[in-house]
Amino acid sequence: MPKPDNRRQFLRKAGLGATAALLPLAYSSCEEEKTPTKTAPPSRIVGHGNFTYEADLKWNSGNTAAHPVMHCHEMVLDSRGRLVCSTVSEKADVLVYNKDGKILDSFKHGLVEPHGFTKAGEGSDQTFWLTDSESGRVINLGLDGQLIRELDVPDDLIPEGKQFKPTETTVASNGDVYVADGYGTNLIFHFDGQGKLVNSFGGPDHFDCCHGITLDERRSTPELLITSRAAQNFQRWSLNGEHLQTHELPGLQICRPVISGAETLFAVIVTTSWWHYDGMVAILDKDFNVLSLPGGSSPVGLDNYNDVNWDGETFMNPHDVCADEDGNLYVPQWYSGRTHPVRLKRV
Repeated sequence: MPKPDNRRQFLRKAGLGATAALLPLAYSSCEEEKTPTKTAPPSRIVGHGNFTYEADLKWNSGNTAAHPVMHCHEMVLDSRGRLVCSTVSEKADVLVYNKDGKILDSFKHGLVEPHGFTKAGEGSDQTFWLTDSESGRVINLGLDGQLIRELDVPDDLIPEGKQFKPTETTVASNGDVYVADGYGTNLIFHFDGQGKLVNSFGGPDHFDCCHGITLDERRSTPELLITSRAAQNFQRWSLNGEHLQTHELPGLQICRPVISGAETLFAVIVTTSWWHYDGMVAILDKDFNVLSLPGGSSPVGLDNYNDVNWDGETFMNPHDVCADEDGNLYVPQWYSGRTHPVRLKRV
């Protein structure tokens, strides 16, 4: 295991800087030089049951030199049919791709660690919410990347010895914004549509890295799905901050929940160890049973996923999943050798 000084050097190189000590241990425990188990082929079939895909590891290979990345964090499909991704890069905070992997545009707002990336609204009124897990900024952007507004969390709501390190947002149909402070207080901050703080809930008694949050409108009453990544579970909460249910996924460190029709998708950023490249995608049915693990071994018949195996080829720390209207998946990756997202084409 590297000495602490070496780990800090790695985190500095990775763009995490002094915030490393404030992040969950699982996030910061990575070796300085990772190497894949073996060289991956440019494409291969992954997944299980009715959810199989052709993995295209060279989806973006045409203009990467003009748009180098350090990490890619999260991606959404916007109302214009573009794939829009938060990234850590000297040149951009956000990259805009078409479905063939060509980079169409980029946005820059001086963020340090662009992280959670969420869309809100429809059509020409659609906007994006972007969190900076290093500086604590939560900003709202238009479709062309213009800054609309910024949320402020009162300092007196942050416990002594903690900092505000937001990892994700989600937006309710009435415009209320929920901010998950996954790398800071483990609180969920609820704002109304005008940006006024309504309440906060959760905290370390409920979450161990509330890394991701999303609005789930598939039930008669909308609710929140919130991941507790280091605890290897996700939880159902009411929009008023009442805990409803916890679903355990032992062995899977999951990022944000992504709703795709009846299914719930997760990027599993790590399975075996934070010290090696690994990870996969998890696809769950409407009852939250795991149906498929693209990039990993079959989940059939399992309730405990500690023994699932990474395939050694497909992913290197997947951090999010984005689904298009044809069922194809796009997977941004964290600290993955400066790679752009991987596409999984539905077969």
